[in-house]
Formats: sequence, C-alpha cells, structure tokens
Amino acid sequence: WLCRKGMSFTLPFETSVPGVRKEWVDNEDGTISIVSTQDVEPHLDYAKQLANMDAGWSPDKTFRRAAHIPTIIWMKWLREEGWDAYAPENFDKLRQKLNSSDYAYLRTAHWRI
Repeated sequence: WLCRKGMSFTLPFETSVPGVRKEWVDNEDGTISIVSTQDVEPHLDYAKQLANMDAGWSPDKTFRRAAHIPTIIWMKWLREEGWDAYAPENFDKLRQKLNSSDYAYLRTAHWRI
C-alpha cells in the first residue's frame, strides 16, 4: 500500500469468527487506530425473532433465554466501560443493562431478569 503523507486510508487485516472486522486506520495526525466493526442487523433480527417466538423456556423448563449480545457490543462494554459481560462476577451489571429499555433490542424473551 502506498500512501502520501497526511492521506487517510483503511487496511482490513482481520475478520474474526463472529464477524468482527478489524481495520488499521492511518489518521491524519500520523497516528494509527484499529477500528472494529460488525454488521449487527442479523443478530438483532435473530433476537427479535426469538423474543416473538415464545416465552423462552427450555423444553424441561430448566433454562430460560434472556438475550443475544453481538460480539461488538460485548467489546464496546469491555473497552469503554471496563467490564466483561460474560464474567460471572458481572451478572448484576449485565442484568441491569438487559432490563433497561436502552438494550431491549438484545432481549430474546419478554421477562425481567
């Protein structure tokens, strides 16, 4: 890749298994950023489909669905808020997020966790 000084470009270098694409970005100030993106529409459609399907119980009523969290949202919480949504010690924080109207689109069944 050739680039004139001060010219911005992106260079994809990885797409992970869950579909998170990472790109090197040459910033105008001479620094480089790594930007992660993911198409979350299929994930949100899937969560909505599950939420409208049933109450979310497993056949033997042992488990109940709660949410489908796209990887990029988990990464955002980890990077910007400093907590891992999948760590057991953060269950209360995750429950608070999923019960809020701000994250209702991640829910896969209509019930309060």
